[in-house]
Amino acid sequence: MKKRIHLAFIMFIIMFAILIFKIAFIQTVYGKRYEHAAASQNNYDEVVPASRGRIFDSNNTVLAESVPIYDVILEPIILDSLNETERNTSVSSLSSILEISESILKNYLSKDEKGNLINNTYYLPIAKGISSETARQIEDKNLKGVWLEKKEKRKYPYGTSACHVIGFVNGTNMRGIEKYYNSYLDGKDGRIVKQYSGANLSSIEYYEPENGCDVITTIDSVIQKAAEDAVLEAMEMFPCETASVIVTEPSTGKVLASASSGIFDPNTPSVPLDNPNFNSLSYEEQSAYLNNLWNNYNVSSTFEPGSIFKPMLLCGALDENIISDNSTFLCEGFMQVADRRIHCIKRTGHGSETLEQAVSASCNVSMMDVGLKMGAELFYKYQTDFGFGSKTGIDLPSEVSASSLRYSPEALGPVELATGSIGQSFNCTPIQAITAFNALANGGYIMKPYVVNEIKDSSGMTVYKNEPVKVKQAVSSESCALMKKYLISVVDNGTGKKAKVEGYSIAGKSGTGEQGNRDEDTYTITFAGYFPAEDPKISALVIIDKPKDYADGVTTAAPIFKTLAEKIIDYMNFEPTTVSIETNPLPDFTGYDISDAEEVLTRLGLEFKIVGTEETVVNQFPKGETAVYDKMEVILYTQ
Repeated sequence: MKKRIHLAFIMFIIMFAILIFKIAFIQTVYGKRYEHAAASQNNYDEVVPASRGRIFDSNNTVLAESVPIYDVILEPIILDSLNETERNTSVSSLSSILEISESILKNYLSKDEKGNLINNTYYLPIAKGISSETARQIEDKNLKGVWLEKKEKRKYPYGTSACHVIGFVNGTNMRGIEKYYNSYLDGKDGRIVKQYSGANLSSIEYYEPENGCDVITTIDSVIQKAAEDAVLEAMEMFPCETASVIVTEPSTGKVLASASSGIFDPNTPSVPLDNPNFNSLSYEEQSAYLNNLWNNYNVSSTFEPGSIFKPMLLCGALDENIISDNSTFLCEGFMQVADRRIHCIKRTGHGSETLEQAVSASCNVSMMDVGLKMGAELFYKYQTDFGFGSKTGIDLPSEVSASSLRYSPEALGPVELATGSIGQSFNCTPIQAITAFNALANGGYIMKPYVVNEIKDSSGMTVYKNEPVKVKQAVSSESCALMKKYLISVVDNGTGKKAKVEGYSIAGKSGTGEQGNRDEDTYTITFAGYFPAEDPKISALVIIDKPKDYADGVTTAAPIFKTLAEKIIDYMNFEPTTVSIETNPLPDFTGYDISDAEEVLTRLGLEFKIVGTEETVVNQFPKGETAVYDKMEVILYTQ
């Protein structure tokens, strides 16, 4: 056994020695030959970049595209093989076109002490990112030893417009649609494989790139411009930390416009437009600033909604038969809940009021009364059903749920329930708020919001299409129909009067929400509405977050909404939905005999309702001197 092992070891040593000898022989005898062959046979693999897909608005306006740029590549090996005249022609022409001195270019062709090229290569970039025009000048010269490597640069023709929605792409750093739909937008690069024999190109193989898909968004550039103008107007009227606007189609969830302050130019996203001290900041501070700047407020930031939540609360209570159209309330200006006195927006109180009046006046006491009657479980149910605390699923990155910023049913004590009923003590995102409000407009359905209609490949074939998605029905259509009447009253006669557009029926709700520490008096003022109220085509949310000089609950975002609505109505050519019956205002019926008041209202063609059994009118809604419009309902109180 030991002899066998010993023999095997000897054989191994002999074979190893033979292998070493052969390697040494090849290196000695054939080394120079192989070295020469390697020098004379060179492969170069050139990337042919795929064209990134374009981004369009809903009217096929280009919002993002890729434009060609070029790198100038020098081939020192080729240039060195040319005669002096040809070499000088290439060098002098490049020098003139690129405005690079001839001495610098000739330096690229320097040789070492042995006469070998220092830059012994077919690939030496000498100029990057030149324009198509400059590239064309080089191509026209047909210079030897010089070629152009095509690349692309992302271009956003409308600069800052819809910047938070479109986003940007800068290497691996992406935001917005550019990031969310990157797998569609980003194509597959092609290749050019070149083989050189010495200074001669011996073969070339071309592999076609697969260009990225085009993305067609739901954004309407005209409405987007109106939304951006509204943001600027809000910032001017009410200097604030942030202003934002969202415009949607309530029946589908399509986002027609999304704008907020703190804009950037996606062509140069790392260059702030409004911070002259940016360059003096540390790297960490700059990063924090830019990430905040690129943040899409409408999907990634939260606020306490305030009174725009009240209609949703009431629809839930209507569905549960806790209240009805005939419900009445008594507001004395505050409600004592446990150890807290929670005030109404009218400190002196609204007195006795109907449900419609309570909505129109945005009475806190009435809403707290309703919320406390619902109880924690039902309150939480409808809060959840309307989408608060959950991501909407919008096709944009970095959406937050705000789930941690609301109370669980177990934590909803009387105070939390009361404040929650007026839209306080919980947070939501702007996209959650408008999605919930859309349910009031479309018959109770939570529609998944989206910003992209469809995606088409380079041949024009549709490869992806978004369809409207009904997430759930939050409340009944009957409750929404009743709430619509109340929300029209808000705009016609209540806290939303400043949102009224003459001749058009608008349903809406103003809101004021305290934010953060209650001792700091920071607020968010809002207005949410939809129109035409009878057949809603448009909904919009205006947010003025933390205005600097806010002092009371009178300030409203309604005027901003009105200007926005007027522009959209004009652009979409909506027909008037309300017609004045008489030029005279509604009479003041206080003191009228009820039969006389009925006669006048019948003559005016107005619907009316009588509350009470007495013979004399003691109050009315709307008040006297209010403009009279078709489909107006007048309530007469006789007790």
